[in-house]
Amino acid sequence: AARRPRPRALVRAPGTLRPLVLAGALWASAPPAAEAQVATNDDPLFGPKNVLSKYTDPLCLAPLSGQGTSQSWTRVLGADSCYEVMQGMLCEYRCIFKLACQYDSGSGVIVREMADQTCSEHGTQSVQPLNAGWYWRQAEGFFAGGCVPDGAGNYMKFAQPFDAAHAPNCSSFGEVEPGADGGAEVYDATYTLQFYKDFACAEEYNVTTFGERPTSRFEFKLFRGSQHCYDMIDVTPRDGVAARDIGYDKLNFRLVCGNLDGIGNGILIQSYKGPKCTGDPMNPETWADVFYPMHFPDTMGLLTGNKCTKWGLYRVKMLAPFDTAHIPDCADYACTAGACSGGRITDPNSDLGRIYSSEIRSSGGDPADPRTTTSSAMATRAAAGALFSAALFRPLASLA
Repeated sequence: AARRPRPRALVRAPGTLRPLVLAGALWASAPPAAEAQVATNDDPLFGPKNVLSKYTDPLCLAPLSGQGTSQSWTRVLGADSCYEVMQGMLCEYRCIFKLACQYDSGSGVIVREMADQTCSEHGTQSVQPLNAGWYWRQAEGFFAGGCVPDGAGNYMKFAQPFDAAHAPNCSSFGEVEPGADGGAEVYDATYTLQFYKDFACAEEYNVTTFGERPTSRFEFKLFRGSQHCYDMIDVTPRDGVAARDIGYDKLNFRLVCGNLDGIGNGILIQSYKGPKCTGDPMNPETWADVFYPMHFPDTMGLLTGNKCTKWGLYRVKMLAPFDTAHIPDCADYACTAGACSGGRITDPNSDLGRIYSSEIRSSGGDPADPRTTTSSAMATRAAAGALFSAALFRPLASLA
């Protein structure tokens, strides 16, 4: 018999997705788990097919069988992290899902329901978390073929790990697992600010007992799973110095866009009462009040341009630039003309106000020309002086 052609469009109305509660009645019927192996779809629009099966034990050794115990995920060719998913988890009939990352979504992974197999962003019909109750490591294990809870008392596991190129890496967006708070997993990235004594940021400033600055180095630590949220930790070396850290940390703040006075660099410091920038926000503060007055070009030069930047009597530099994804784009909020905080913004190609540091050359006279020698120049100056004196003291009668 001729093969029935695969339908090309969704037959389910948009907006009918539900949270991840894997009730068996909402899973499609499938062959026993022993037959749930990777297959290849012969439709040219689709690639490898993976099968998700349900188990009764946390090691996924005891499979369930019968209706509602498996679900197929077939990769859509030519689209990143896009799959045709049959009835079961998150899908009530047949769906086209695109996997992506988003903050405040539990695991960091979200599922976009797409209009068709092109998986175009403009065809997004709805967005929901993969599982708001998961942390990132669970989602990572899920796509790696690990055994994870299904949310209904059983467990589930894919027959094969996902291709890494077609599963999103949302480690920066997802929550950390229980018990990891305060450990290495709580932070996603660390950026170090160092103070220097010279204008070229070549000689590090070191704290001394009677020095003017009690700090010389800070680490900006980006929280995992919370966008642009940081702890700034004082990590100044103080070995053998009487000066001690008396609390220079600034904790639990987010970089946000805004301009309170019209002259700021567009970046505000928003602190929160809850951990990881949650709970009630406090009044935002300007960059100048928290750190040091800098206009927008200097601020971005410091954060992303590896620039040596003025900070009071000293200079500062990041030991490695910020990833641009880890700071907000606040150019539209920044002061761009006039007396901005941190000084007037000049054309980067202009030398106005800059110290001239290049070689100063002579007028270019030829040493072979006797008129350019020292003795000739001295004789010329002497003759000119005599003429001036003669003219100055000439009798008045001669001028009549």
